[in-house]
Formats: sequence, structure tokens, C-alpha cells
Amino acid sequence: CAGSAPAMATALGPPVKDPEGDVAHLMRGVGPSDGDDEGGPPDVLADGWGPYLQRSISTLILEEKLNLLMLATPFAIVSRHAGWGDGLTFFFALVAICPFAERISFVTEQLALYTNDTLGGLLNATFGNVTELIVSLFALRAGLLHIVQVNLLGSVLSNLLLVLGTALFFGGLKHETQHFNRHAASINSSLLMLAAMAVVFPTALSLTGAQLHSNSILLLSRVMSMLLLVVYGAFLYFQLMTHRHLFEGMEDDSEDNDFVLGFWGAIFWLGVITVFIAVLSEIMVAAIEGAADSWGVPDIFIGVIIIPIVGNAAEHAAAIIFALKNKLDIALGIAVGSSTQIALSVIPTCVLIAWAMGQPLDMNFEGYEAATFFSTCMLVTIITTQGQTNWLQGLVLIVAYTLLAAGFLVHK
Repeated sequence: CAGSAPAMATALGPPVKDPEGDVAHLMRGVGPSDGDDEGGPPDVLADGWGPYLQRSISTLILEEKLNLLMLATPFAIVSRHAGWGDGLTFFFALVAICPFAERISFVTEQLALYTNDTLGGLLNATFGNVTELIVSLFALRAGLLHIVQVNLLGSVLSNLLLVLGTALFFGGLKHETQHFNRHAASINSSLLMLAAMAVVFPTALSLTGAQLHSNSILLLSRVMSMLLLVVYGAFLYFQLMTHRHLFEGMEDDSEDNDFVLGFWGAIFWLGVITVFIAVLSEIMVAAIEGAADSWGVPDIFIGVIIIPIVGNAAEHAAAIIFALKNKLDIALGIAVGSSTQIALSVIPTCVLIAWAMGQPLDMNFEGYEAATFFSTCMLVTIITTQGQTNWLQGLVLIVAYTLLAAGFLVHK
């Protein structure tokens, strides 16, 4: 993503003459200019490897209270191999994956500092929901196709109803009326409605039994998935290139954007965190059915409600904080923007990956699931068309989430 070879050479600048050699030079980062140029990214290795490692580890692990949940990681591994029970194993894995999901967002932002705005936005869009994708891949490998569907559906429902609802509610209690960019919200809502249509149509075809052949729904789902990915690519081009002005104010400009990790350091830590997420995802997926039996709840309830709430806790808190600061555009970007990414990119990608793996994953989410998806998109579209909100609308979204959660609790 760094561009052509000449551009890379220009970005790298003149060789760094120090005992640490080329590796140290690369660690210092790839950006518009090297660390020696005035106005370029700072030299993260200026003090040597020791201070760099101390600073990066401190930033990644020690500065966030949420990272205390990382301590559950060894317990998840031990619980799986020691036979402590699927319920306890699933709990430890689910709790441990939460801070890693938040840290991967931080590392992606660090990596984006060494690119231009367009590539930075593309990086954030690509890695924004990598946790959901990894969990889905392990569920695909285990043949838990409906768990894949409901896990991704749960992320969308949680973001649109619970996250957005709590943000509007608490923000509305502090500010009588909050305003936001209705043009950007309208675009996201239209994309969500398109994704909902792509789920409702195969589901309705299955319920009515009107498909022409036995594999018609699977074929239709794969074609729809390719079209949704094309639309998502067009949306990224629209958002990052041709109509960037419509999305101004949807990013947090208050951060000081410190260069902490360096370009290659960010890539290294991205790989490390991804490995931890992959290990925990495999443990969690393997234990989900046993956990459902142990807890006495349907596995679909765990996939739709529990995993999204705990796994995205950091994003939930961030949306509420921004709403309290009357930065509703950022809160909407977290809640609605993340849902758009999942609906238009992660779900279709999983369908196509399943195709390559020989798994018949389709867009038939079953009747109740499709109904919750479509009605949620409709409700959010209605609320976000006016460009202003209040606490009552937030309460409506929270109650709507409670209603559908109750339905999944009695869903077999």
C-alpha cells in the first residue's frame, strides 16, 4: 500500500548511517519524508532499540485499562487444554479478545500516519472489522455456517441499535438537540438498505420455495456478494476521493497523533496482535456450542448478542464519549460506518471465501434474522434522515435492541 518503487525510494530518503543499519532505518518509518527532514515523521529509534521497545510496549499494553483483560488469554488456553469446560473456556476467550480488537485499531491508525489521507482511510476501512472476519473464518472452517451469519448480523445490529442508541441517549441527556451531517448519514443508510435487500431476497426466495433449482439461492448469494463488494469499492472511492467533503467532521482531529511505533514496527505489532486474535478466535469458536449448553441459552443468542457486545466494548464506549462531547458525526461514524463495512464487505467476503473453501454459505439468513436486519436498517434510516437527534430517539433504538435480543433468547 506504500505505492510504486520510485515513491518508496523517495519516501525512504538517504541511508541512515548508524550501527543498527538498514533495519533501524526501516523501523524509523516510511512517510512523506524521512525522520531527518524537517516536518517529516519523527525518528522513533532516535534513542535506540531499548527505549523504543519500552515505549511501544508501554503504549500498546500498559496505558489502557481495558488491556487488563488480556490477562484472560493464558486462562483461555489453559482452560481449553485442561478441560475446565466449554462455558469457562468461551468466557475467557471472549473477554481476552476484546482488548486485542481495540489495539488492532490503534496500530492501524499508527500505520496510517505514514501514508496519505486516502491510503490511511483505506487501511482503517480494511482492518476496521478484522476481528469479525477472523472469527468468521474459524467458524467457516468448523462448518458453523449459521454462526458465521449470526455473528456478523449481531455486529451490525449491536452497532446500529445498542451503540448508536446509547450514544444518542446519553448525548441527548446532556445536549437537548444534537446535529450531525445528514448527507453522510443518508449515504450510509442507503448502503445499509441495499445490504438488507441482499439478505431479504434470498431469504424470501427460500421461505416461499420459489427457487428454480436446489442451488439457486447459493448461486444468487455469490453473485450478490460480488456486486456488494463492487458497491463497497465504489463507496470507498466516493468517500476518499470524489466526495471527501461530505464526510468532513466524521474523524477525531483532537488526537495528537504521536508517532510511536514506526512504519515497520506497526506492521510487526499488527501481525502479533492478529496472531493473538486468531488463537483466541479458534478457542472461542470451538467452545461456543458447549458454552451455549452450559449456560442454557441458544448458541444463536451467543452469536448475535453476547459476542458483539463484549467484542466491541471499546468502540461502544468511544461512541458514547464522543456523543457526550457533542461530536455526533464521529459517534455515527463509529456505529453506522462500522455496520456499513460489515454489511457491504465482511459478509460478502465470507460468502466468497466459503465458496473457495467448498462451504455452501449463502445470504439466506432465515426469516427472523432477515426481519431483524431489515427492520433495524429501516428504523435507523428514519432516525438519521433529519440531521438532528434527541435522547428519546436513542431510547427507541435501545428498546428495539432489547426486543430483538429477547426474540433471539427464545430462538432455537
